[in-house]
Amino acid sequence: MNQPKIRIYTGKIQDWTSDVLSCKSRESLCGRRLLAYGLLDWGRGDLFQDIHRADELYAYLEGMIEKGNHGKPYFRENLGIHFNVSHSGAYGACALSFIPCGLDIQEVRKVRSKKMLERVLSQEEQELVQKAQNPEGEFCRFWARKESFLKLSGDGITRSMRDLKQPGWYQEFQVDSQVLGCICAGERFQVSIQQVPQEKFFQRFLV
Repeated sequence: MNQPKIRIYTGKIQDWTSDVLSCKSRESLCGRRLLAYGLLDWGRGDLFQDIHRADELYAYLEGMIEKGNHGKPYFRENLGIHFNVSHSGAYGACALSFIPCGLDIQEVRKVRSKKMLERVLSQEEQELVQKAQNPEGEFCRFWARKESFLKLSGDGITRSMRDLKQPGWYQEFQVDSQVLGCICAGERFQVSIQQVPQEKFFQRFLV
């Protein structure tokens, strides 16, 4: 069986940052730790041969990462690996792949206003949301899809979300019953999605 070309790692933010009494952003810290775990899972443990403490990882990884004009992160050195990070609600997620990808997860929440629907969705999509048995879930599904498209292109919110061009391939998934996600790329690829227990991370990086 072929190995998946895109791997998505998810984890609960509180669990993945349980050793930290206070920090500026637990969401960001969780994302970086999931990225570190993903690199280890891809056989790039050599990148961390001098790192033995979880609290040293964030600064180390930040030194490896650059950001594009609109904030899309990438590795400063060409590792042959692309990544994308997202967080929403109680969860963080990180995708690693051999090709550029876009990842987004979204917690299902009440739609705040009609203006929000109009800003994000086309007229056809608005009608689908309004007719859905679960309008909040349907809106969340569209939102995650469109955010993943923007994160693939690296354009961020500089473009209108109403009429985004669909990339070559995307796949929707669930993190749990209240958190939906979407992964996209320029062409179809096999995907694996796993919720990673934080114990596996801490076994490698002693606190």
